[in-house]
Amino acid sequence: MKILFGSYQAITILEGGVKTQVLSLKQELEKLGHEVLLFDAWKNYSMKEMNLVHLFCAHIGTYHMAKSMLAFNPKMVVTPVFYSRRSPNLIRFFLPLTTALSKVGIFQFYQMASELCNIANIVAPNTQKECDIVEKGLKVPNTKIKLLPNGVDERFYNADPSLFINKYGVKDFILYVGHIGWQRKNLLSLLKICQKIDVPLVIIGKAIENDYGKKCIELIKSRRNTILITDIEHTDPILASTYAACDSLVLPSYYETPGLVALEAGLAGAKIIITKYGGTNEYFKDFAQYVNPKSENSIKQAILKSLEQKKTNKLKEHIRNNFLWKHAAQTLVKIYNSIGVI
Repeated sequence: MKILFGSYQAITILEGGVKTQVLSLKQELEKLGHEVLLFDAWKNYSMKEMNLVHLFCAHIGTYHMAKSMLAFNPKMVVTPVFYSRRSPNLIRFFLPLTTALSKVGIFQFYQMASELCNIANIVAPNTQKECDIVEKGLKVPNTKIKLLPNGVDERFYNADPSLFINKYGVKDFILYVGHIGWQRKNLLSLLKICQKIDVPLVIIGKAIENDYGKKCIELIKSRRNTILITDIEHTDPILASTYAACDSLVLPSYYETPGLVALEAGLAGAKIIITKYGGTNEYFKDFAQYVNPKSENSIKQAILKSLEQKKTNKLKEHIRNNFLWKHAAQTLVKIYNSIGVI
């Protein structure tokens, strides 16, 4: 089978979970004998040679790509990576208004996501929470929606903490991995809380030169016993070692779907503290501490509680048994098969 993977053009600039998902699924599908191409805007493609187009993210970055491909009538799967703190019913209520505005050239986020998902043969969200939003909020027929859980590379299971400990001389620290500058990640709140907690802190991520990012960097530099690392590639063994060496990974974001770094850290043996929004409990069950991102006290209490608890292998084994990328690829092949491309 020949598959064309597409996503928004800035995916390699912003990095993050979507890029990891795309590349990991590509690798696992190729192990299963399928050919996967990554869409390049500067290359010519014969759409007739493609068995399927799979787009990742349902927003303006993929909307026009999908609309342009319609002329060739391809079979299409969309993984929307779509989440809203607004209820599905509220989204459904406003959708007709945004659709009306689109007719006079004012394109709205919900309208584009809805239209793109309805174009597809199958919509494959990462959580059941997202499935509900797509169905009840974006008005996509339930028959077109199939859950595609996210995954994690099994290499994190055998992560060795000594590599990080020997290099930086610290262990059992609080860890944050993610962008430094996106407000959705809520890093500023975490940094303010950690000013009051006397535990080593490690921050890993690319710094974005905006006002929010600059405030984060100022706080990071002002805190003692803090390590900032901005130049680790996802494939670098030091990343897995960092996960294994930490006490708890904290993701106090306004939402995560479900937070790939939390899956990686959990598989490496870290305790997880994560936002309660975005379907995170579908992955981490009772093995994590969940926080209200709008409450600094909620985040602080979860960190203190996690630091008091001993590490166990329960989350580690749960992730290994259910959420490896090879499991996701096997599910994805079944999804492709359901629309007759295999």
